[in-house]
Amino acid sequence: MAQSVAVGSPLRNPAFQRLWLGLSVSYLGDQFTTIALLWFVLQVTGSGAAVGLVILCFQLPGVVTGAFLGRLLDRFQPRLVMSIDNLTRAALIAAIPTLYALGMLQLWHVFVLALLAGALSPATTAGVRMFLPYLVHDDALDRANALTAASMQFSYLVGPVAAGFAVAALGGPWALLIDAISFLLMGLLVLTLPTIDHAPRAAQPKGGNRWLGFGTLFSLRYVPTLTLLALVFFFSYGPLEAALPVYSSQSLHANADGYGLLWTGFGIGAFLGVITLTRLSTRWRPSIALPLIAVLWGALLCPLAFFRQLPLVMLFLGLAGASWAPYTPMETTLLQRLVPAEIRGQVFGARHRERGFLTRGTRGFWPRMQPYARRRAPAFLLGRQRGSERVRSRLSYAGSPSLGGRRPSSAVWRMGAR
Repeated sequence: MAQSVAVGSPLRNPAFQRLWLGLSVSYLGDQFTTIALLWFVLQVTGSGAAVGLVILCFQLPGVVTGAFLGRLLDRFQPRLVMSIDNLTRAALIAAIPTLYALGMLQLWHVFVLALLAGALSPATTAGVRMFLPYLVHDDALDRANALTAASMQFSYLVGPVAAGFAVAALGGPWALLIDAISFLLMGLLVLTLPTIDHAPRAAQPKGGNRWLGFGTLFSLRYVPTLTLLALVFFFSYGPLEAALPVYSSQSLHANADGYGLLWTGFGIGAFLGVITLTRLSTRWRPSIALPLIAVLWGALLCPLAFFRQLPLVMLFLGLAGASWAPYTPMETTLLQRLVPAEIRGQVFGARHRERGFLTRGTRGFWPRMQPYARRRAPAFLLGRQRGSERVRSRLSYAGSPSLGGRRPSSAVWRMGAR
């Protein structure tokens, strides 16, 4: 059984060290796939909607599989479930450069492989969150969640630039192999985590099996309100990943290097925010801190609709990243303390589903709505602010085109291609 260690830095726990190392490498590898694959699809199709479709294929399947994988985490050893997830995704990502090397890669292959990889992704996302309370003392949970969030933000900081250089030097397919290797390493590291004794299974909360697993969320105290706030918050983040390459190319007239710099600016702000503002924000009540983060994030993004200078856009993306970063570790810690241990996997799996529906699902449709959103950004922000205020009052009580069988030219895969 995994034992909690004395209160202190979670990095003093060897098991947490291995988990954190695996996550850090895996998050960094994800940036190589994001930069190489999305830019490739944009260059081949010239369509922002196609970029959104790839993102949908990668991450929206978690809306269907999240609660199911969460139940597997509650029933079986999380380290085994997470290991199978990562090793399988390593093979799926590696299949893209393999097909490319054989001259057989078509765009629909990318969509199918992305769907399969996306269906597995909630296993690790929910697994890490349900596993952390078994590894660290309750008083160290906020620091452990901040460290895992910091590793993700660090990947945003260095990943896009490193991926840009890798794709320019090696070509897109081989950059995807870097992500496959990172999944392989993560899969092997989580196998070394300790075995846990699952808590005795209490009676399933009333309505827990209804609505494809969402019933569990609505049967727990305070969790529905937190979920509602997350819907408001992540709805505003969802379009960013699909809109940014289009915004970079069409509005800023930047090449791939400029696109990478935008994500780097966001990463610098998010990394600094998660290591500084998270500790400060824990001194505030959740009913104040979480809605304030959501409103501040929207207020800092709205001016981007009117900016056309790359340095200025980088500055505001950095400030927005700093305001956005503390939200997830704060909310995760609160949920880990509110949700009974025997259903944490199911709850975090279902939460992956609702985040997937808005943060990932809306990305696919955002490029078509971009001109409208630019005109309506102030009204959209006002609506989000009012929605956040309503949630805050509730929280106050809570402590296919294809390549035709042809191999794309190396210039298409290179990040510098125009």
